[in-house]
Amino acid sequence: MVVATHNRGKLAEFQRLLAGVPVELLTLDDVGVAAELPEPGTTYEENARAKAEAARDLTGLPALADDSGIEAIGLGGWPGPHSARWLGEGAGDRDRLLGLLDEVARRSPDDRRARYVAAVALARPGADTEVAAGECSGVLVTPRGQGGFGYDPAFLSDDLGVTFGEAPAEAKDGVSHRARALRKLRI
Repeated sequence: MVVATHNRGKLAEFQRLLAGVPVELLTLDDVGVAAELPEPGTTYEENARAKAEAARDLTGLPALADDSGIEAIGLGGWPGPHSARWLGEGAGDRDRLLGLLDEVARRSPDDRRARYVAAVALARPGADTEVAAGECSGVLVTPRGQGGFGYDPAFLSDDLGVTFGEAPAEAKDGVSHRARALRKLRI
């Protein structure tokens, strides 16, 4: 099964989350797809579906894709589905993380609540695409920890009491938005 990503960190997370499922997971790079897949939608679900179906159509393999983001409650859910792109193409994870913290400090200093949201889509040849969603709640804090990726070091999980950057991978995997969405799919 191809995971519609070039991100090795995301692949490793999917491998952990699907441990015990008899399937080999490959990235787009592993199957020779160099292009970024389209995210034409305005919702996580639309983007996950589009990427999974594009990966399936390009490879002929079952494809798993997600679209996820962080939503700052005090900013009306922003950046949401634009979490990976809101600061422009040249920005890295650290740039986006610090930029979000600056926006929250400037525009909503008294409300640091946040949630991670994910939609995961499974597109199989000859079958309808399945989509499931999951979320987890927390608070944005000064970055702590070296684990995870993206906004994880600043996301203090309500479930764990530590940031996703501080949490062992197994602990994060038990409560993450992506894990909650994946548990709803029939893989």
